[in-house]
Amino acid sequence: MVAHRIPYVAQASPSHWNDLVRKTEKAFSIKGPKFMNAIMPCTLGWVFPPDQGIEIAKLAVETCFWPLYEVEDGKYKLNYTPKERKPIDEWMFQQERFRHLKRPEHQALIAQIQQDIDARWDHLNKKCSL
Repeated sequence: MVAHRIPYVAQASPSHWNDLVRKTEKAFSIKGPKFMNAIMPCTLGWVFPPDQGIEIAKLAVETCFWPLYEVEDGKYKLNYTPKERKPIDEWMFQQERFRHLKRPEHQALIAQIQQDIDARWDHLNKKCSL
């Protein structure tokens, strides 16, 4: 969406409701198109207890799988940095949809997923520091 030069693009999570509200208000105040990408855990598709939705969304942010950031007029801004980044398997293994990846033969795949998330996090941080 940023490549289309939309004036405001943001990524949010209901686990960080104050950030979500601020971004929503900002989006409504900006003239022209805007886009917000919000994670919403799916109890049925992701398979986890219904009362864990906000915790699943929070873990997505804490693992940096779902970073909270915004891009206003092409300028990136990181809105949240976890104090202690959690490993991706902590988020994945809360959901039954990833249960097959718990097998020992998939350790390398989990490590590759973690590497990809780390690389995307580093890339985002570089964009935000420009």
